[in-house]
Formats: sequence, C-alpha cells, structure tokens
Amino acid sequence: MSRAYFTITYLPENCDVTLLAGRCIGILHGFMNKLSCNHIGVSFPKWTDKHLGNQIAFVSEDKTALKNLSQQNYFEMMAHDKLFEISVIKPVPADATEVRIIRDQSLGKLFMGEKRRRMERAKRRAEARGEEYTPQYVSSDIEISTFHKIPIASKRNQNDFVLHLRLELANSIQNTFNSYGFATNEEYKGSVPLLAF
Repeated sequence: MSRAYFTITYLPENCDVTLLAGRCIGILHGFMNKLSCNHIGVSFPKWTDKHLGNQIAFVSEDKTALKNLSQQNYFEMMAHDKLFEISVIKPVPADATEVRIIRDQSLGKLFMGEKRRRMERAKRRAEARGEEYTPQYVSSDIEISTFHKIPIASKRNQNDFVLHLRLELANSIQNTFNSYGFATNEEYKGSVPLLAF
C-alpha cells in the first residue's frame, strides 16, 4: 500500500516553531490515542542540524486517517486565522529519502534538570524502603549527534515535558510509531520520508 502525507506550514515569521510543532504533535497524540492506532508518522521537511523548520508533515498509508487528522479543530482554527497553511493530501514521492525520527529519551537523561529529578526520585524510593540514600556519580563520555527539543504540554497530568528528537537514515520503510508519531530506540522502528522541498 502506498503512503501519503500532508504538511502544515507555520506562516508567521519569527514564530516559535518548536512550540507550534509541540502543539501539532499533541493533537496527533490525542488523535492516535482516541483511535488506538500507531500508524501515523511525523516528518519535518525543513529539518536541518540547526533548525527544525517551519513545517511539519504527517505520513501514513491510511489516507482517511490523514484526512480526519487534517480536519482537527486546532488545525482548522489556525488555518482560518492565517497562522497555518494545510496542504492537500499527496502521495509520498517514490525517490524520497527514508529516515527515522527517533524520540530518544536517553538524551534527556544527560541534562542537569533530569539528573536532579532522577536523584530526587531515587532518594524518595530509598527512604520509602527505609534505606539511606547514597548518590553515586558515574562519569560517562558520550558523543551526542545533533538533536532537536520540542516542548509538549501533557493534558492528562498537567506536567510539561520535552521530546528529544534525532534523525537517522533508514534502510527500509516501517510503519509503526509511538503515540507521538516517532520511532524509539527499542520498540517502534517507524520511518518517514524526508520530504525535503
């Protein structure tokens, strides 16, 4: 079955593209959870090492699901207000480079805020077991490839968090994604066309 996609272009100049991407991904997340599906992937046609770009694309074999997603209230409201331009649904070009955009949670663990949060959680757990908490420092030299951070607002528990995304070339087309439309390091190996225009 052939894949299709539609794009959303953020029209305001100098807008916070990561914030708008996060809102669009949040809409996809709600949509996929409501339908209990994991077959819509996210691509960023203008992704560079320095910038996420002012465009997001949604890719799937299920054209009906793409049509329904493109008609979500938030997208239509932003298009009506001339803040988004939503494309028609188009077939994925046969010569498009296939990539995997990976939500890499291990990247978040490298930042001080996340390290502090994990230490506080470990301390609470040790105290709950009646043990003394003794933090241990483990030094690690890790080479990190280019990645982008996208803030997400959680509706369920009101805790905001960050998606750390990195891009790698894919050898084959796979269509299973997490509920945010991305591949993961382990379970979901979904790939999307790069769609660079």
